[in-house]
Amino acid sequence: MFFRGVAIIVPVIVTVFLISVALSYIGRALGPFVDLLEYVGLIDTFRQVELVRFLIDIGIYEYVVDFLAELIALVILLGIVLAVGSVGHNRYGERVIEVLDMAIASIPGIGTVYKSFRRMGDVMLTTEDENFQDVKLVQCLDEDMYVIGFQTSAAPEAVEDATDHEDMMTLFVPMAPNHVTGGFLTCVPTDRVYDVDMTIEDGVKSILTSGVATGKGAAQRDQLTLDNVRNVAQVDRIQDAFAGQQTAAVSPDDPTAVREERADEEPPNEERGAVDDADEELDELD
Repeated sequence: MFFRGVAIIVPVIVTVFLISVALSYIGRALGPFVDLLEYVGLIDTFRQVELVRFLIDIGIYEYVVDFLAELIALVILLGIVLAVGSVGHNRYGERVIEVLDMAIASIPGIGTVYKSFRRMGDVMLTTEDENFQDVKLVQCLDEDMYVIGFQTSAAPEAVEDATDHEDMMTLFVPMAPNHVTGGFLTCVPTDRVYDVDMTIEDGVKSILTSGVATGKGAAQRDQLTLDNVRNVAQVDRIQDAFAGQQTAAVSPDDPTAVREERADEEPPNEERGAVDDADEELDELD
C-alpha cells in the first residue's frame, strides 16, 4: 500500500514542482517589466483605485499582487507554448526550429541533455504505430534467451551486403524500464527473430513495468476467445451425453419406465397436431 501511494503521489509532486519552477522563472523575468510600469507611474495610478486601496487597508494587497503575478505568469507561459506550437506547424517555422535544435544540440554537455528531452517530446507527439511496426522476440546471448524488440523497418541493403545475409530487419531493443532514452538499434537476421502474439501497447507496457504488467497473473481472464467458445461447446456436449446416460439408467430392466418418462417430456398429440397445422398454414402462405 505504501509503495502504491508513492507511485501515485511522486509523479504529481514532480509535475507541480516543474510548473512552479517555470512560473517562478517567468515571474522573475517579468520583474523589469514591473519596474518599468512603476517608473512611468502606472503602478501608483493602479493603487489609487478604490478596490486596491481597500485591499491595502485590510493588509492583503501584497498577497493579491503575488497571486495576480503568478496568474499573469501562467497566462504568459500558456501563450508562449501556443505560440511555439503554432510556429512549429508552419513550414518556415519548422526550419527555424530545426536550426535552433542544431544550435543547442551542438553545445557540449547541454546538447546531450537537450537531445534526450527532444526525443521524449517527439515520442509524445507521434503514435506508437508511427514509431514501431510490430513486436518481435530476438534470440540473443544464449539460444534459450529472448528479448523483446520493436520492428522499425527492413534492414538497409548495405547492411545485408556487408553481413552476407539475404533477409534482415531493423529492430529497436529497448532497455527497461525507460524505452525512450535507452536501447539498441539492431539489424538482425530474420531467422533469429520470432513472431509474438503481443500488441505494441502490451510490448511498451511490458518494458515500462519490467514485465510485471504482462505476466501470467496480469492476463485478462474474462477475455473471450475462440478457444473459450470451443471449450464451452465441448462441455455442453459432455453434459448432454451424461444426462442421456442418466435417463437410460433410470430403470435399465424396465424399458416401460423409460418410455413413460419420455412420454411425459413430449407434448400431447393434440398440441403436436396444432403445431403441425400451423406449420402447414405457414407453408401455404409462403
